[in-house]
Amino acid sequence: MRAMERREARLFPERRDAAAGPAGRENGVRRALLFGLVCLALLWLPGWVRGEGISPLHVVTNTYTDTKKDNGAIVRLWQVETAVDTVSEEINGIAAAWAEERGADLPKAANSTSRNSRLDVEIRYSRTGHSYLSFLVQARTQYHRENTDQVFTTRTYDMSTGERLLLRDLFDEDPHTWEYLAEGVRQGLTAYWPDVEPDPEKLEALCGREALEEADFTLHGMSLVLHYPAETLYEGKKTIMAVTFFYPQIRDMMTENAYLETDNLSYYRTCALTFDDGPSGTNTPKVLTSLMETGATATFFVIGNRVSEYDYLVQREHDEGHAVASHNWHHGNVTKSSGAALRAMPARVNKAMVKAIGIPVRYDRVPGGRYPAMIKAKVGWAYIQWSLDTYDWRGRKTSEVMSKVKRAIQDGDIILCHDIKENTPETTRQMVRYLEEQGYMLLTIDELFAKDGVTLEPDTVYYRCQNGDTSKRDDT
Repeated sequence: MRAMERREARLFPERRDAAAGPAGRENGVRRALLFGLVCLALLWLPGWVRGEGISPLHVVTNTYTDTKKDNGAIVRLWQVETAVDTVSEEINGIAAAWAEERGADLPKAANSTSRNSRLDVEIRYSRTGHSYLSFLVQARTQYHRENTDQVFTTRTYDMSTGERLLLRDLFDEDPHTWEYLAEGVRQGLTAYWPDVEPDPEKLEALCGREALEEADFTLHGMSLVLHYPAETLYEGKKTIMAVTFFYPQIRDMMTENAYLETDNLSYYRTCALTFDDGPSGTNTPKVLTSLMETGATATFFVIGNRVSEYDYLVQREHDEGHAVASHNWHHGNVTKSSGAALRAMPARVNKAMVKAIGIPVRYDRVPGGRYPAMIKAKVGWAYIQWSLDTYDWRGRKTSEVMSKVKRAIQDGDIILCHDIKENTPETTRQMVRYLEEQGYMLLTIDELFAKDGVTLEPDTVYYRCQNGDTSKRDDT
């Protein structure tokens, strides 16, 4: 059955039953009665079913311990506790084995800052629906703040059964479905390092049906992401390449369970958490740690002239599943720059970004929100503003920021924060927990707009995205 026919069968089962004759019509009546009873039952179930909180099957405790070796090298090992013991044991076992194996031969650290030696074994998790939970386990070796080696693997589970899911469990058998996925992988992987031609045979091998069925992937609020080590196609590169499919593109190709478990707009409100002005060598790592603890993704608007110095942090932002965007080349007032200088900015920013993470940025946030000068100069970026300013840039305490968020948050909001501020890591942790309790699914900027089918256009300004409305909120 083709995708549209499957969708109609899901949405209009009476058509299928009527076509099957009297017996089919009788089944249709039974199914309608059952559906009504299920809907009635849902009204009495706990609030999380209606999107008013996080599902118990999605609750994860993610903590780490640091071990300092005799030569000064550091091993940071993350471990998780989930609702299913067998899932926790498998994920923790992978991480612990890598910590022991890859932490044994770390070189001596000259100091604990710029000339460090460390192994970070991270466990990142993400959720969708009411019971699907994904994990990405990564062991990243770093020497003098340069990523020297890495290995990763992914696991996705139906936490209601504890069973692991592979990509072939999420999609139907229609050959067109797998051709669509193959073409998406092909385009996504060749978008990295656009001036470098990957080995065509290796690329095609990754796009084959068998390789796709076994591919590493994670499920998020509004996207399925396939993960590939960059060195598979690009020699010497350590980035984790991400190929993203947004749910509106692929849900009609999915199996029945996967279709329901990716219907997040029926279960949750959404918002996007964004950070400006980084990277900061002190506070950005702490913000990333808070996001890892809470299983949230965010969007980092990075200042271009800081990318070279902090490329290891920009790469970490990208590898940990966050969106990386532009905050201009420098944090100056754009009204004082010439049109020619502004038009030259994307090339400068993207040169630094491609060197750091392999791909150019897709959109920009202008420092101070001064986008009119950029539009007048026809720079050509899409511009992401915000609809909820936390004012953390004023040095506000976490309690003050939380008071503002609790008072002002609305569905579809873009929340403005700054990862260079001292209080922001703890604010991030508390904010994510609160928003989850209130039934919000945190999305990247890309996901927020993709959920409503909004394409980001050049020289256009976006404040939020709620049912396709991207305008400025009336009350801000």
